[in-house]
Amino acid sequence: MTISTEAALAGVQSVIAAYAHAVDAGDAGSVADLFTEDGVSEIAGQGTFAGRETIRETYGAFKPQTPQLHLVGNTILTSPPGEEVTATSNLVFFARGEEGWAVQLVGSYEDTVVLVDGAWKFRKRITSFK
Repeated sequence: MTISTEAALAGVQSVIAAYAHAVDAGDAGSVADLFTEDGVSEIAGQGTFAGRETIRETYGAFKPQTPQLHLVGNTILTSPPGEEVTATSNLVFFARGEEGWAVQLVGSYEDTVVLVDGAWKFRKRITSFK
C-alpha cells in the first residue's frame, strides 16, 4: 500500500491529538487503545511501560487532580511515509491552579506509529523533558 506523506502526517497528528485529549481527560482506557497490543510508552523520570494493559494501569494512576492541557505541535515525520512512520513533536504541558493556567513543563515526543486495520496506533512513544 502506498501512503502519501500528507496522509501519514495526518494520521500521526490525529493519534497524537487523541492521546493529548485522553490524557487531559484522565481517560486511561482511551490512552491505552491508542497503542498496539505490544506498544511501549517510555516517560522520562517515570519509567517504561510495555503492553496495552500495563499502559492502561499506568495512565490510570496518572489521573489529573486539576485541569490540565497538553499542547503538541511542530510534528514532523522522521522516516519516509508507509504503514510505519516515525515522528517527532514538541510538547508544552499546562496545569490550572488558583492563579490560572501555568506552564508545568516543556518536552518532546519521539513516536513510532503504525497503521493497524485502518487506524494509526503508537508502537512506541518516548516522552522527554527539556
